[in-house]
Amino acid sequence: MIILTGASGGIGQEILSSLSMLDDVIAVYHQEFPDNMGEANVSPYQLDLTSEEEIIQFVESMRSDLKKVTLIHAAGLARQDSLAVQFKVEDWDEVMSVNVRGNFLLSRALLMPMMKEKWGRIIHFSSAAGLHVAPGTLAYSTSKTALLGMSRVLATEYARFGITSNVLVNGYFDTGMYRRLDAKSKNKLIDAIPSRRLGDPSNIVNAIEFLMKSDFVNGSSIHIDGGI
Repeated sequence: MIILTGASGGIGQEILSSLSMLDDVIAVYHQEFPDNMGEANVSPYQLDLTSEEEIIQFVESMRSDLKKVTLIHAAGLARQDSLAVQFKVEDWDEVMSVNVRGNFLLSRALLMPMMKEKWGRIIHFSSAAGLHVAPGTLAYSTSKTALLGMSRVLATEYARFGITSNVLVNGYFDTGMYRRLDAKSKNKLIDAIPSRRLGDPSNIVNAIEFLMKSDFVNGSSIHIDGGI
Protein backbone atom coordinates (compact mmCIF):
# COMPACT_ATOMS: atom_id res chain seq x y z
CA MET A 1 0.00 0.00 0.00
CA ILE A 2 1.15 3.50 -0.85
CA ILE A 3 0.05 6.39 1.35
CA LEU A 4 0.58 9.65 -0.52
CA THR A 5 0.14 12.95 1.29
CA GLY A 6 -0.40 16.14 -0.67
CA ALA A 7 -2.36 14.19 -3.29
CA SER A 8 -4.17 17.34 -4.44
CA GLY A 9 -0.97 19.39 -4.74
CA GLY A 10 1.01 20.05 -7.90
CA ILE A 11 3.43 17.12 -7.72
CA GLY A 12 0.93 14.88 -5.93
CA GLN A 13 -1.62 15.10 -8.72
CA GLU A 14 1.05 14.56 -11.37
CA ILE A 15 2.35 11.31 -9.86
CA LEU A 16 -0.88 9.84 -8.46
CA SER A 17 -1.92 7.87 -11.54
CA SER A 18 1.57 6.43 -12.06
CA LEU A 19 1.81 5.41 -8.40
CA SER A 20 -1.49 3.55 -8.74
CA MET A 21 0.24 1.23 -11.20
CA LEU A 22 2.78 0.29 -8.52
CA ASP A 23 0.36 -0.46 -5.68
CA ASP A 24 -2.94 0.52 -4.09
CA VAL A 25 -2.84 4.20 -3.13
CA ILE A 26 -4.44 6.12 -0.29
CA ALA A 27 -4.56 9.68 -1.63
CA VAL A 28 -4.41 11.96 1.41
CA TYR A 29 -5.61 15.52 0.92
CA HIS A 30 -6.51 18.40 3.24
CA GLN A 31 -9.15 20.59 1.59
CA GLU A 32 -9.06 20.32 -2.20
CA PHE A 33 -10.23 16.96 -3.54
CA PRO A 34 -7.62 15.39 -5.88
CA ASP A 35 -8.49 15.56 -9.57
CA ASN A 36 -7.01 12.22 -10.61
CA MET A 37 -9.36 9.86 -8.84
CA GLY A 38 -10.35 7.69 -11.80
CA GLU A 39 -8.09 4.77 -10.96
CA ALA A 40 -9.81 1.76 -9.40
CA ASN A 41 -7.13 1.27 -6.75
CA VAL A 42 -6.91 4.89 -5.56
CA SER A 43 -8.88 5.84 -2.45
CA PRO A 44 -9.14 9.46 -1.20
CA TYR A 45 -8.84 10.32 2.47
CA GLN A 46 -9.27 13.81 3.90
CA LEU A 47 -6.82 14.43 6.72
CA ASP A 48 -5.37 17.37 8.64
CA LEU A 49 -1.69 16.46 8.91
CA THR A 50 -1.19 18.87 11.79
CA SER A 51 -3.74 17.06 13.96
CA GLU A 52 -2.35 14.22 16.06
CA GLU A 53 -5.88 13.03 16.85
CA GLU A 54 -6.91 12.81 13.19
CA ILE A 55 -3.73 10.97 12.25
CA ILE A 56 -4.23 8.40 15.01
CA GLN A 57 -7.82 7.86 13.85
CA PHE A 58 -6.62 7.52 10.25
CA VAL A 59 -4.11 4.80 11.09
CA GLU A 60 -6.57 2.97 13.37
CA SER A 61 -9.27 2.98 10.70
CA MET A 62 -6.91 1.35 8.20
CA ARG A 63 -4.95 -0.95 10.48
CA SER A 64 -6.19 -4.18 8.87
CA ASP A 65 -5.18 -2.90 5.40
CA LEU A 66 -1.70 -1.65 6.30
CA LYS A 67 0.46 -4.13 4.40
CA LYS A 68 3.85 -3.31 2.84
CA VAL A 69 3.37 0.40 3.47
CA THR A 70 5.23 2.99 1.45
CA LEU A 71 4.65 6.42 2.99
CA ILE A 72 5.31 9.32 0.62
CA HIS A 73 5.39 12.78 2.19
CA ALA A 74 4.52 15.00 -0.79
CA ALA A 75 2.48 17.54 1.20
CA GLY A 76 4.21 20.88 1.50
CA LEU A 77 3.48 24.53 2.24
CA ALA A 78 5.47 27.65 1.40
CA ARG A 79 5.34 31.24 2.63
CA GLN A 80 7.93 33.26 0.71
CA ASP A 81 6.84 36.86 0.98
CA SER A 82 9.01 38.38 3.71
CA LEU A 83 12.58 38.70 4.89
CA ALA A 84 13.38 37.28 8.32
CA VAL A 85 12.92 40.52 10.24
CA GLN A 86 9.40 40.84 8.81
CA PHE A 87 8.42 37.18 8.76
CA LYS A 88 5.17 36.58 10.59
CA VAL A 89 5.23 34.08 13.41
CA GLU A 90 1.91 32.62 12.29
CA ASP A 91 3.34 31.99 8.81
CA TRP A 92 6.40 30.30 10.34
CA ASP A 93 4.20 28.11 12.54
CA GLU A 94 1.92 27.15 9.64
CA VAL A 95 4.81 26.06 7.40
CA MET A 96 6.48 24.08 10.19
CA SER A 97 3.18 22.46 11.18
CA VAL A 98 2.62 21.02 7.71
CA ASN A 99 6.16 20.38 6.47
CA VAL A 100 7.79 19.11 9.67
CA ARG A 101 5.18 18.36 12.35
CA GLY A 102 2.84 16.61 9.90
CA ASN A 103 5.70 14.54 8.53
CA PHE A 104 6.72 13.51 12.05
CA LEU A 105 3.20 12.69 13.26
CA LEU A 106 2.28 10.48 10.32
CA SER A 107 5.67 8.74 10.22
CA ARG A 108 5.47 8.01 13.94
CA ALA A 109 1.90 6.68 13.68
CA LEU A 110 2.84 4.26 10.90
CA LEU A 111 6.11 3.03 12.38
CA MET A 112 4.47 0.46 14.65
CA PRO A 113 2.56 -1.31 11.83
CA MET A 114 5.76 -1.26 9.78
CA MET A 115 7.78 -2.69 12.66
CA LYS A 116 5.28 -5.51 13.19
CA GLU A 117 5.48 -6.44 9.53
CA LYS A 118 9.27 -5.88 9.42
CA TRP A 119 8.90 -3.87 6.22
CA GLY A 120 8.35 -0.21 5.47
CA ARG A 121 9.39 2.63 3.21
CA ILE A 122 9.33 6.28 4.25
CA ILE A 123 10.03 8.78 1.47
CA HIS A 124 10.29 12.46 2.33
CA PHE A 125 10.08 15.21 -0.30
CA SER A 126 12.64 17.95 0.13
CA SER A 127 13.32 20.63 -2.44
CA ALA A 128 16.17 22.05 -4.47
CA ALA A 129 14.54 25.43 -3.93
CA GLY A 130 14.70 24.83 -0.19
CA LEU A 131 18.38 23.85 -0.18
CA HIS A 132 19.57 26.47 -2.69
CA VAL A 133 18.22 29.24 -0.53
CA ALA A 134 16.87 32.60 -1.61
CA PRO A 135 15.72 35.67 0.34
CA GLY A 136 12.18 35.34 1.65
CA THR A 137 12.24 31.56 2.01
CA LEU A 138 13.20 31.31 5.69
CA ALA A 139 10.47 28.95 6.93
CA TYR A 140 10.29 26.86 3.76
CA SER A 141 14.05 26.36 3.51
CA THR A 142 14.33 25.56 7.21
CA SER A 143 11.54 22.98 7.02
CA LYS A 144 12.91 21.25 3.92
CA THR A 145 16.40 21.09 5.41
CA ALA A 146 15.00 19.68 8.65
CA LEU A 147 13.64 16.69 6.73
CA LEU A 148 17.19 15.58 5.89
CA GLY A 149 18.00 15.20 9.57
CA MET A 150 14.67 13.58 10.39
CA SER A 151 15.10 11.00 7.66
CA ARG A 152 18.61 10.04 8.75
CA VAL A 153 17.50 9.52 12.34
CA LEU A 154 14.57 7.34 11.25
CA ALA A 155 16.90 5.34 9.02
CA THR A 156 19.28 4.75 11.91
CA GLU A 157 16.60 3.82 14.43
CA TYR A 158 14.45 1.47 12.34
CA ALA A 159 16.71 -0.20 9.77
CA ARG A 160 16.77 -3.33 11.97
CA PHE A 161 13.02 -3.67 11.37
CA GLY A 162 13.35 -3.65 7.59
CA ILE A 163 12.27 0.00 7.37
CA THR A 164 14.08 2.51 5.19
CA SER A 165 13.84 6.30 5.22
CA ASN A 166 15.11 8.40 2.34
CA VAL A 167 14.70 11.87 0.88
CA LEU A 168 13.93 12.94 -2.66
CA VAL A 169 15.30 16.43 -3.27
CA ASN A 170 13.07 17.54 -6.11
CA GLY A 171 14.01 20.26 -8.56
CA TYR A 172 11.77 22.25 -10.85
CA PHE A 173 8.77 20.77 -12.63
CA ASP A 174 5.94 22.43 -14.54
CA THR A 175 3.57 22.06 -11.61
CA GLY A 176 2.36 23.80 -8.48
CA MET A 177 4.48 26.67 -7.24
CA TYR A 178 6.45 26.98 -10.50
CA ARG A 179 3.29 27.86 -12.42
CA ARG A 180 2.60 30.76 -10.06
CA LEU A 181 5.92 32.47 -10.84
CA ASP A 182 6.29 35.34 -13.27
CA ALA A 183 8.05 34.83 -16.61
CA LYS A 184 11.33 36.36 -15.43
CA SER A 185 11.53 34.06 -12.40
CA LYS A 186 10.67 31.01 -14.51
CA ASN A 187 13.43 31.80 -17.01
CA LYS A 188 15.94 32.31 -14.20
CA LEU A 189 15.16 28.87 -12.76
CA ILE A 190 15.40 27.15 -16.13
CA ASP A 191 18.75 28.85 -16.82
CA ALA A 192 20.10 27.25 -13.61
CA ILE A 193 19.38 23.75 -14.97
CA PRO A 194 22.21 22.39 -17.17
CA SER A 195 19.76 20.83 -19.65
CA ARG A 196 17.74 24.10 -19.77
CA ARG A 197 14.47 22.27 -19.28
CA LEU A 198 12.05 21.39 -16.50
CA GLY A 199 11.84 17.89 -15.10
CA ASP A 200 9.16 15.36 -15.91
CA PRO A 201 7.31 14.02 -12.83
CA SER A 202 7.90 10.49 -14.14
CA ASN A 203 11.44 10.85 -12.81
CA ILE A 204 10.01 11.15 -9.30
CA VAL A 205 7.91 8.02 -9.79
CA ASN A 206 10.98 6.14 -11.05
CA ALA A 207 12.87 7.11 -7.91
CA ILE A 208 9.98 6.05 -5.68
CA GLU A 209 9.79 2.66 -7.38
CA PHE A 210 13.55 2.25 -6.94
CA LEU A 211 13.33 3.03 -3.23
CA MET A 212 10.38 0.67 -2.78
CA LYS A 213 12.48 -2.17 -4.20
CA SER A 214 15.78 -1.25 -2.51
CA ASP A 215 16.20 -2.46 1.06
CA PHE A 216 19.85 -1.33 1.34
CA VAL A 217 19.31 2.28 0.26
CA ASN A 218 18.69 3.98 3.58
CA GLY A 219 19.31 7.43 5.03
CA SER A 220 20.09 8.72 1.55
CA SER A 221 19.16 11.82 -0.41
CA ILE A 222 18.44 11.50 -4.11
CA HIS A 223 18.54 14.76 -6.07
CA ILE A 224 16.06 14.88 -8.94
CA ASP A 225 16.96 18.33 -10.20
CA GLY A 226 18.70 17.93 -13.53
CA GLY A 227 22.10 18.68 -12.04
CA ILE A 228 21.52 22.14 -10.54
